[in-house]
Parts: sequence; C-alpha cells; structure tokens
Amino acid sequence: MTNGSEQASQPAGQSDPSPNVSGKRRLTSDRVLGLLCVALGVWYVFETRNFAVTTFRADAIGPKTMPTLVGILFVALALVLIFKPDESPSWGSAAVWWRLAAVVATSFVFGQLLEPLGFIVASTILAIVIGLFFKGPIARLAPLSLVFAIAVAFIFNNWLELRLPTGLWGGF
Repeated sequence: MTNGSEQASQPAGQSDPSPNVSGKRRLTSDRVLGLLCVALGVWYVFETRNFAVTTFRADAIGPKTMPTLVGILFVALALVLIFKPDESPSWGSAAVWWRLAAVVATSFVFGQLLEPLGFIVASTILAIVIGLFFKGPIARLAPLSLVFAIAVAFIFNNWLELRLPTGLWGGF
C-alpha cells in the first residue's frame, strides 16, 4: 500500500525520479564503451592477420601470435564491461581527460622519434614526459627513465634477440 501513497503524493504531470532510471543510464555508458572496445578489438585481431611473415627466422609461433592474443584479451575485457557494467562508474574530471590525451599524443610522438633517436633515447624521453604529466619530480624521473630504457633494450637485444632501433648512438 505504500506504493500507492507514494504515487499519490507526487504532483500531477511529474514522473517518478526513480534511481533505476539513473542506474540504467550509468549502466548504459559502460555498455556503449564495451561495444566500442569489442569493435576495436575485433578490428585489431583481423589486422594482425595481415602481418607479413618472412621465411627468415620464422618461429613456430610467429609474429602474429602476441598481437592476436592482446586483441583477444581486449575483446574479452570489453565483454566484461558489457555483461557486468559498473553500477556507478566515475569517468573522471576534464583535467584527467586532458592528461590522458597528452599521454596518447606523447606516445604518438614516441613512435615518430623511435627510428631517428633510437629506443633508449626515445623511451627515456617518453617516460620523463609522461612522469611530468603526473607531477613526478624530474630529479628522480630522469635517471629512473634512463635505467629502465637501458634495461629493456638490453633484455630485448640480448636475451630475447629482438633488435630495437638504435638511432644515432648505436645499441647493445
């Protein structure tokens, strides 16, 4: 009987602002993002099928495997967004979105600088700039970024035998 008295207490012509409506809107944002990510992931997996495979040093697994697995994982996580959306997602402030856009732009610039400067220099610059976006102290960012870039380059070049761009300064 409480339900009937609640409806009667509202003025005529106004709808009931129930929490389900706002909850549905919140759930919809995660599902829309999930659908976009599924589409992106499926496209990515199909694009990895177009990678050229050379006969020189072709492993049994091949160069398509890792990107394909990343794409499949991306699709699987997007499906989680669709079928189990967050009840109250927080999308962050405008400042967070600007920092995210700056990180994406910096990553694009990294890709452009990778060949001419080499992996170590380009990666060091990338790590320092991204660290500065998140207000990291430059005195700690610079040496840690350089050590990390050298360590990754060493591991890829010597242990994994995958050659990274050396740029003007050479490599390991």
